[in-house]
Amino acid sequence: MEALMTLDCSNYSESIVDVLKIFQQIGWYIYNPQGKVEYLPIGDDDEYDWQCKEIAEIELYDIISEKIAKKEQIGINLFYSNGTEGISLMAYNTSQIMLSITINRKTVKGKYTNMAWYLENIIYKFLNIDVRLLSYKIEEYED
Repeated sequence: MEALMTLDCSNYSESIVDVLKIFQQIGWYIYNPQGKVEYLPIGDDDEYDWQCKEIAEIELYDIISEKIAKKEQIGINLFYSNGTEGISLMAYNTSQIMLSITINRKTVKGKYTNMAWYLENIIYKFLNIDVRLLSYKIEEYED
């Protein structure tokens, strides 16, 4: 199974960094359980050569800012409340943020994505802190 969530946060902000800060505010952190950041580096050019390093939050934001200036795709894995559940955030801008629900995906019946959990811990938490989404879409595909 492959599960995706697409968000349009452009009404909230044009800055991916602002959106990442909101994710952290609602409990999705940039650090994996080992305290490292998993991200796409500058100059990745769609190679998807994910890096996993101990870097400061400000350093990550500098990398993201440089990637935006170069019109490169942003990629970062986010982890829920220091747990093992995670999402891969991929975006060129805030109007189409794709969240790939792949890292220790919450499931029901051992196979299907527990979409209610992701709605509660992403969409509803955004709405609760007055982050108005222009749209969101959740999809799941059979392998």
